[in-house]
Formats: sequence, structure tokens, C-alpha cells
Amino acid sequence: MLVQWLLAALVILAILAGSVLVAFAIAARRQGARAPKESGWLTDDMIQEILHSGKLSDRHVPEAGLDLDELAREEERFWSESWDEPESNWD
Repeated sequence: MLVQWLLAALVILAILAGSVLVAFAIAARRQGARAPKESGWLTDDMIQEILHSGKLSDRHVPEAGLDLDELAREEERFWSESWDEPESNWD
């Protein structure tokens, strides 16, 4: 009899835990839908401007901008890595 009660209590706890997880997931999804989009995301207007003029105007570029020196260092590091030769079965 005690085993049946413990089993029933365990099932009820599992159902409650599942319900809490589902409620949390729903709340997180709703919060994500209501959160404002971060600045820096490309909009349709920004894409059209890029297609039309080839670049974004200053009003769309963040103040900090990109660290061009860091980008150049990373690009140099990337291209300086050794590359494996293709295997012979690709011929």
C-alpha cells in the first residue's frame, strides 16, 4: 500500500515538474517575441540601401564600428594556417 502511494506521489511530482517546464518555455518564448530587436540588425531598408549604393550611410553604422586592425590580424592568421592536401581519392 505504501509503495502505491509513493508511486502515485512520484507520478504527480513528475506531472507538476513537466507542467512547470512547459509554462517556463511558453513564458520564455513570449518574452522573446516581445523583446525589442537589438540595434545592428539589418532591416529591409538597409539592405535596399546596400543594393542601391553599395554601402550603408553613416546613420546606420554603429559608433564603435569594426576594428579593422583586428580583422586584418585574424584574416592573416586564418590564411597563414597550413592546409591539408586533398586525399588521392578526390582525383
